[in-house]
Amino acid sequence: MTLADPPSLRGRLLRLLWWPLLAVLLLSAVYDYNQWADRARSNQDLALSRIAIALATRLDVDADDTHDDDVGPHLARTVQAMQLADGRDRLFFAVQDAKGNLLGGDARLMTLIAPPLGDWAVFADTRWQGSDVRVVALPHRSPLGPVTVVVAETTERRVGQIHHVLVDTVVPNLVLLLLALGLVWLGVNFALAPLDRLSEQVGHRSQEDLGQIPESPLPSELKPLVVALNRLMAHLRASAQVQQAFLSNAAHQLRTPLAGVVNQIELVSREVAGEPRERLAGVQEALQRMTRSTHQMLALARSGPQAAAAEAAAPVDLAELLEDAASQWLDTALAAEVDLGFESQPAAVRGSAWMLHELLGNLIHNALRHSPPGGRVTVRCGSDDSGGAWLEVEDEGPGIPPALRDKVFDRFFQAPGAAPGGSGLGLAIVREVAERHQAQVRLLDGAEGRGLRVRVEFPAAL
Repeated sequence: MTLADPPSLRGRLLRLLWWPLLAVLLLSAVYDYNQWADRARSNQDLALSRIAIALATRLDVDADDTHDDDVGPHLARTVQAMQLADGRDRLFFAVQDAKGNLLGGDARLMTLIAPPLGDWAVFADTRWQGSDVRVVALPHRSPLGPVTVVVAETTERRVGQIHHVLVDTVVPNLVLLLLALGLVWLGVNFALAPLDRLSEQVGHRSQEDLGQIPESPLPSELKPLVVALNRLMAHLRASAQVQQAFLSNAAHQLRTPLAGVVNQIELVSREVAGEPRERLAGVQEALQRMTRSTHQMLALARSGPQAAAAEAAAPVDLAELLEDAASQWLDTALAAEVDLGFESQPAAVRGSAWMLHELLGNLIHNALRHSPPGGRVTVRCGSDDSGGAWLEVEDEGPGIPPALRDKVFDRFFQAPGAAPGGSGLGLAIVREVAERHQAQVRLLDGAEGRGLRVRVEFPAAL
């Protein structure tokens, strides 16, 4: 079962504006239709009244000059002449005296409409011979006595006029409606553009960016939302700073006692010999591994996404970073009988000095740990033509098979045959720090296909 998509503010605004426009068009079309239908009906009624009056007048003229039997043909010729003049609708008539005698026309027409009351004509819509007709019954006092003149006319011309006017009215209104809908769509999109820009601005932020969102170019309706977001960002920054302070204190508080214990064991081991000294050496080695693992786990936690929010980036000289590493790792390299060399060129990046120090320290530690006695580890830094900087650590160890080079960045992963004493966190810290600096870590073969060369490439923007 899938949840329905959340309602769209843009869609809601468009519906709220489009449906009233459609309703207005429909109401306007209905109103125009009724107005023109009434006008066309009135025009037809006026024309029918004139025809009925013309027949009544013809009856008055012919009453003294003709016999009753000749009235009907005269009236029929009059109606025929009128129908020829119209040329579209068909006319039917009937004239009946007060006694019910038919003076002319079709007697069946008398049943289509109620007889008039008084001197007023009566109109009605009905059907005759399969067609819609408009009928008028006109009372008249002729020399032959009171008569009723009934005239029926088909409504084809009236309906055609209504349809023609309706098309002439609806089509422009429809075009105007489409233009109005388009303008509404453009207006809604224009009105919501600041919201889209705000959404894009927030969506493109990295997880480390907890900076304030500018309020000045936004409309007043969005400012409360931005104020709330900025307040949340401030809380997150404060929380990240508290967490970083705790981790820094924890790293210091743990490192100092462990280092003291290691030193005490080393002093005690000098005073004993034989099996106790060997056991103390094992304890000392285990404590050193624990110290290293604890330091790495704290460094990994400190280099997480919250670190960038708690610490502002600053220029870092990679050449100076290599000099600091030389003094720190030289004794370790001598103890491992590994030749540790440094080749530095001017290069600088923007970032966190302590994070980059941890990155380089883990790379050197891994290289020394995997290099055989008499091997060589070379640390380099420099810049490329595009303005970016790079950092390399190359060793002469067993290297990492290409199939495992993606997995070694996972936490606690150790490649088969790796040197003992590792925690599987070194390269994980390297990747975490590189991501914080938008850098790319590449694992390459060493010189002449021997060993491993780890290259960290920093973008020029930093």
